[in-house]
Amino acid sequence: MPQRSLNEWLSLLEARHPTEIEFGLDRIGRVAAQLGLSHSLPGKKVITVAGTNGKGSCVAALEGILLAADYRVGCYTSPHFIDYNERISLNGRFVGDQTICSAFERIESGRGDISLTYFEFGTLAALLIMSEADLDIVVLEVGLGGRLDAVNLIDADIAIVTSLALDHQDWLGDDLDQIAAEKAAVARPGRPLIYGDEIPIPGLLVAAGDLGAQLLLNGRDFLPTEFNTTAEDLSSSTTLPPVSVACAVQAARLVDGSLSKSVIAQGLQQVNLLGRFQQIDIEGIRLILDVAHNPQATELLAQRLSSTNHRIIAVAGIMADKDISAMLATLAPVVKDWFFCDIPGQPRATTARKLAALLYNVKVSINALGVGNVVENKSPVAALQAALDNASIGDTVVVFGSFFTVGPVLQWLNHGQKGSVSGG
Repeated sequence: MPQRSLNEWLSLLEARHPTEIEFGLDRIGRVAAQLGLSHSLPGKKVITVAGTNGKGSCVAALEGILLAADYRVGCYTSPHFIDYNERISLNGRFVGDQTICSAFERIESGRGDISLTYFEFGTLAALLIMSEADLDIVVLEVGLGGRLDAVNLIDADIAIVTSLALDHQDWLGDDLDQIAAEKAAVARPGRPLIYGDEIPIPGLLVAAGDLGAQLLLNGRDFLPTEFNTTAEDLSSSTTLPPVSVACAVQAARLVDGSLSKSVIAQGLQQVNLLGRFQQIDIEGIRLILDVAHNPQATELLAQRLSSTNHRIIAVAGIMADKDISAMLATLAPVVKDWFFCDIPGQPRATTARKLAALLYNVKVSINALGVGNVVENKSPVAALQAALDNASIGDTVVVFGSFFTVGPVLQWLNHGQKGSVSGG
């Protein structure tokens, strides 16, 4: 029987499991045991990154620093923007289709009649690949929550919680202290737990104490101001969130206490991160791509945009399970024109029409701040094209709301319609 291609595998995995998300470590644990995977990756130090926002930025910063320090590093992140291969990297390079397909085949042979979600299957593949690679350090990004997320199958030597806010309430609930406990559960007794919020959520402090973790707090045990991560200071076109950088630097120093400031700075300068305040110049128009998809993230985005003196145009596509009104309210004071979009192929997405209606209600509630165009579009790319046609030199177009909004835009840009995206 011919081997399946990666696209064939992914289509099979998407169609096979009845639910997109199914918490619990029992099923994946049994399959992992069949594959010879334990709760550790022998010979490798494991760093697990959880949190509401800033996980991807933290993983990228940590990878950059450790590679600059000549460590061999594997990273697992999710979701991807364009190619599934983005989820698994070894020493800064995405793994190839064949490597992933071979891991998928082994999982398929070993799982028996145990059903696995798309994410669980992919997590096992990443763990298999990295367990057999010649690595010093493995960095794992939690998909959702922490305690029952598939990534928590592996015991972390160092755990990070970047930030805490309400998000994914359908799965995690509306109690921030409870969410904090879920995310803190990636820590292990007697091992470091790095926490990035400047004002700690009480539930995390309690959970860390109950776990017996060695808690390291932002502002008490480490400082986010040591490394300036503005676009002017970094060669990357991405502005990294200071909290994510601070957590990454603290983790790197736990790995190697002799790391110099120059090596850390070099690692941060090499960070090449898609979709996190990624800035691209298109014929004099500043395009910003940001996957901000909850109120905490859009508030930070609004703060970053507020310094511009030119018109800001927003392209937005958002999932229906988000607090959309709160997201729009944070950006309404700085955005002039809105280009909302449907997201084809995503049944969880809000329609452009619903987004426009929610914006109207937000505008009414904040005394109808001046708003220009409000346009509904059939896709993220169509919305971007319309926004660019509407923009003038010096304007800023910001695309936000979801990986499923930014991803198609990145793909369109990379195919040369408006030039290519080389970094950021």
